[in-house]
Amino acid sequence: MRATEPGARVAREFGRAMQALHARIGGDAARAAIVGRFATLAWRAADAGHVCVDVADACAREALARSPVVGPSDDPRPLVLDCGALYLHRLWRAETALARSVRALDVAAPLPGCDDPARVVAEVFGRADAVDPQQRAVACALRRRLTVLSGGPGTGKTTTLARLVVAFARAAPQARIAYAAPTGKAAARLAQSLGAQLAALDPTGSLRARLPAAGQTVHRLLGARADGRAGASMPLDEDLVIVDEASMLDIELASRLLESIGPGARLVLAGDRDQLASVEAGAVFADLCAAPLAGVVVLERNNRQQDAPDIAALAAAIRARAGAPIDWPATIALAAPDAAAIVGEALHAWRDAFEAVAAGAAAQQVLAAYDRHRVLAAMREGPFGVDALNAAMALRVRGLALGVGNPDWYAGRLAMVTKNEPGLGLFNGDVGVCLPHPGGDARNGDLVVAFEGPAGLRLFPVLQMPACQDARALTVHKSQGSEFESVALVPAPAGHPLATRELVYTGVTRARRRLSVWGSREAVEQAALRPTERHGRLAQRLAGA
Repeated sequence: MRATEPGARVAREFGRAMQALHARIGGDAARAAIVGRFATLAWRAADAGHVCVDVADACAREALARSPVVGPSDDPRPLVLDCGALYLHRLWRAETALARSVRALDVAAPLPGCDDPARVVAEVFGRADAVDPQQRAVACALRRRLTVLSGGPGTGKTTTLARLVVAFARAAPQARIAYAAPTGKAAARLAQSLGAQLAALDPTGSLRARLPAAGQTVHRLLGARADGRAGASMPLDEDLVIVDEASMLDIELASRLLESIGPGARLVLAGDRDQLASVEAGAVFADLCAAPLAGVVVLERNNRQQDAPDIAALAAAIRARAGAPIDWPATIALAAPDAAAIVGEALHAWRDAFEAVAAGAAAQQVLAAYDRHRVLAAMREGPFGVDALNAAMALRVRGLALGVGNPDWYAGRLAMVTKNEPGLGLFNGDVGVCLPHPGGDARNGDLVVAFEGPAGLRLFPVLQMPACQDARALTVHKSQGSEFESVALVPAPAGHPLATRELVYTGVTRARRRLSVWGSREAVEQAALRPTERHGRLAQRLAGA
């Protein structure tokens, strides 16, 4: 079970604490070591993304069941043994509450005032087609409280969501709608994509005036509920909540989200079941897609293949890998990892960005030029990890910077926020660019960091910035919710724990038009044979097991 060394130390300390607590409150001394060992395993499992750890040994199960630190019971205990699996109490509570909320939402609920949802759907699409999955998804959201919409890039998720918003606004003119995503970047991209689609669907703007102008993070949507201080007693006001990139939802955040959906309100979860699961515990979206729920709709037809057919073909081959070698597309470059070449390719792709910085162009222009290319790596550490690649690129870009700057901030630095700062309106994952202050003197280090937001450009003095890291190279995990014209993908070497099907698929599908892979073909093919496993019982609970 993979865990960081700090995480492993915390797991050991937790195990020792549970062992000591077991003995102190009257547990059988002969069983204390077993309790400590499995408590350590449960913590390590959660650190690795699992919701629980299986206890296969019957003697160990009996020892845990008799321990005073193990529930379930009327009084919460640190650990829970349920159906042969050991949980940290908070994860057991999240999984059971989520399953309960899903079952409560998976019901038919006719929309008040909408006597003929089929007619509304046909009007929005311009035709009636009961077998069209996009139309089925919109009809489902009008008829049911929970809709789960899965589809890869180019399959029409955003188009479907936009038509759903229009249909819902027409059928329920007074309805309150919210758009959200797990990260600020994904939320902004959702709002931008929906806005572009709605402009064509609602040319007069009459509906758009009643719709939210911006997306928000799920944490911001939930407010105090997101940290567990409140839940179903404080339901959301919205009648329809749309959450994109739902594969990034961990089990605790998903549980709080579903508990907060108000009586009669509807939830649409959209994402890609084949993408990476959340960094934290759980594989909620994949479990929901696999569950026997009436509101699951899968979009499979790729409408973008004419723009990048080879990227779509490679993604499909990775997703369906079953043993045969992948037929590697000729237009996708494949080369052994070479840090100097990766950096050189990136600097060439960002020529327009550097020229825009030097010319004093608007921040939006600089950010758009940077977003045409990104380096995505599986690993953070090592010679081909994000940290090393960012450091190498920073050395080169500093030489192009205007003014003296300082060791951390210089004109042209692309930075990602790594800590939520609600007071500033900055959240983990937000990406901005460092530029000379408008009207200031860059030669004296008068610099700001510019972020695009729903209300326009926001500028922050560098001294006000929260914790950040360079963002020219990102981990594949951090890239979720984003797409770039061009991507340089650096997969993990063959046999590495991060060499998984979901990781290479997610990295490949971040590219819209051009992809280069800096790794061996063997590494990609072996990774495609290794689907990520997340231990948990959400799917079984929803299936009634």
